[in-house]
Amino acid sequence: MELIVKVTSPGLQLPLSDLLRLPLGLDVWEVKPDHLILRAAEAQIDRLARMGYGVEQLQDVAAHLSTFATAEAIAGYHSAASLEQDLRQLAEARPDIAELKEIGRSIEGRPIHLLRIGERRGGVAPKVLFMGCHHAREWIAVEVPFLLAKELVERADDPQIAGWLSKGEVCVAPMVNPDGHEHSRAEQRLWRKNRRSNLDGSFGVDPNRNYGYMWGILNVPTSSHVPSDETYVGPRAFSEPETQAVRDLIACERFEGMITYHSYSQLILYPWGYTEKPIPDRQDRELMIQLAADMQALIQEVHGVVYTPQQSSELYPTAGDTTDWTYGIYGMPSFTIELRPRTHQEGGFILPASQIQPTWEENRPAAFRFIEQLLEAPVG
Repeated sequence: MELIVKVTSPGLQLPLSDLLRLPLGLDVWEVKPDHLILRAAEAQIDRLARMGYGVEQLQDVAAHLSTFATAEAIAGYHSAASLEQDLRQLAEARPDIAELKEIGRSIEGRPIHLLRIGERRGGVAPKVLFMGCHHAREWIAVEVPFLLAKELVERADDPQIAGWLSKGEVCVAPMVNPDGHEHSRAEQRLWRKNRRSNLDGSFGVDPNRNYGYMWGILNVPTSSHVPSDETYVGPRAFSEPETQAVRDLIACERFEGMITYHSYSQLILYPWGYTEKPIPDRQDRELMIQLAADMQALIQEVHGVVYTPQQSSELYPTAGDTTDWTYGIYGMPSFTIELRPRTHQEGGFILPASQIQPTWEENRPAAFRFIEQLLEAPVG
């Protein structure tokens, strides 16, 4: 049986941070100052208790799924096929400013799509990139970038948007991990990784640990070298066709900046993830801190929902993630936005479909601020 548990520390001699640095195969859901929320098997829970940690069993995973993974919730979200159909309709509705491209294929042969939005006048026009769904179970991370693309296309003649699209391009790839996403729809709702068949008989590489900057330098629960773990980094950097597609896209396009959407926890994260040290370049560091603060304020103004801006490693250590790579290699302002909800009690990775629209509404002005900043005043 798998359980959702709350883990606390008995004192300073046994800090919670140790559990983020020991290779224990934990599925970390929430990191708070005084506790962790984990999904764990009974044997793992027993081990934590023997180590001296306080372990409170909150709910078995099956009950959590029965509460939130309803037929209504499934119907409210895109599948890989319905996403392709809707992206294609957007491109066909405005071929003058929208083009649907296949940037690669997944392990199981599914296309990974990118919608390019802009007048495409050639030359070196600035471009920004939005991505979603590196992690299969994070369905809201498909919907927010899709709704961004939809709004940009459907309102392309509005003066503000038309101004952006005349200066540059907005590129949107809402589903980087289509195989994992389909597996989470059909088989295992909490599936995280892609569908790589590993040598030990397990499945999946975590695409958001498979990028080439500082890949593999950690071996912790949140960046694991054990194939069966949720955060398995893969056998080598860019071993997966999904991350290869993103690598080749960014190498070709040289974007001014990038936002990748995830869930959950309501955070705005910026590099670094692999180290607690801050970005050494003062100008870059101040730009990302200011942009994160701007986006936090704009999000909160809509529905009063608070997203916390912070360096990625303040959440937990990661190596080989998307934003460390895009900033570390290309120097572009890069953010991971962890969307609604804040806690597992509100659904965690299984956000009710009724919250898709308000989640988009609050992220809309933040995305627009990012576009405006980087298309109006390119940093490259």
